[in-house]
Amino acid sequence: MDMDRPFSDDDREKTVVTSDGHTVGRVRDVNDDRATIDRSDDDDESLTDEIKDMLGWGDDDDSHELHRDHVDREENDRLYLRRR
Repeated sequence: MDMDRPFSDDDREKTVVTSDGHTVGRVRDVNDDRATIDRSDDDDESLTDEIKDMLGWGDDDDSHELHRDHVDREENDRLYLRRR
């Protein structure tokens, strides 16, 4: 289903994936139109530079911010990123 709403406490611990289903990380915290995403070392290798640039993420941190407008839809406890 489309995610036409702000992030909520129910989004905590949901997996964030690319539109193709590749894991980006997991939601740690939420605040209206932003969510804090934790990613593991394993996720770093699967994230392309294009996705990192789109989200404004660098390589130095394991925790990043995801904006509501980056999310296309919610499905099966996963948040899918929009295609860019």
